[in-house]
Amino acid sequence: MFDIIDTIKKVKKKTFMIINPLKTKKLFENLYSIEDGDSNYFIYKKGKDIIAIDSGYKDSSTRYQEFKKINIKVNEIDAVFLTHIDSDHAGCLYEESSDFNNTTIYLHENEKKHLSKSIERVKVGFLKIKHKLEVKKDITFFNSNTPIYIGDIKVQPILTAGHTLGHTCYFIDDKYLFIGDSLILKNGEGYRFFDLLGFNNKENSNSLYKLKDFAIKNNCEYIITSHTGITNDIEKAFKYYNKKLS
Repeated sequence: MFDIIDTIKKVKKKTFMIINPLKTKKLFENLYSIEDGDSNYFIYKKGKDIIAIDSGYKDSSTRYQEFKKINIKVNEIDAVFLTHIDSDHAGCLYEESSDFNNTTIYLHENEKKHLSKSIERVKVGFLKIKHKLEVKKDITFFNSNTPIYIGDIKVQPILTAGHTLGHTCYFIDDKYLFIGDSLILKNGEGYRFFDLLGFNNKENSNSLYKLKDFAIKNNCEYIITSHTGITNDIEKAFKYYNKKLS
């Protein structure tokens, strides 16, 4: 039986020189990165309000020690905004632990089709590989780009379909753009995320073209990826948005 998680691991092993997540640390006044294996997720704190962009792997063995480094507890998080349903980003959905039980978990409605297995997650040749994991937590679905407010934190969802059907980027407080798995950085230059893992790579390029326009028009200060760090050079971040990384 084919497993999308095994496929992901094989691709990442082949591209280990590209995958370079940030260490767990304070990035800016309100923003922290959490390292979870080959991925990052992010904590944004403003006053008493705390949100996360993605949640790392299911039942992560390093979760508590990483959170201890930033002096925040997992269950202090008010809301998690998931970029998509892959297990290295949305692990909180698939575990039965008490973590995230009091947290509102947001996800774009289009991801329902992957979760329900009504459509494949990826195609490999003629093979259609469907999502495998079962959801254990409640999800709050949204279907528009209307800003969501968690206390004083403004979260602007931006549907960026391609990597998955409902892949979503988030623009936080008109400053930080979290782009999930829509693109990756190599030497500071952005490329479309790995094609083998994409649901619709042409659509991903179309989404990135629109996302670049959004970032420029809205004076985005930082582009933050899930696997290859952060940049404040918007032009370079989208330089090869229409190309796969060779």
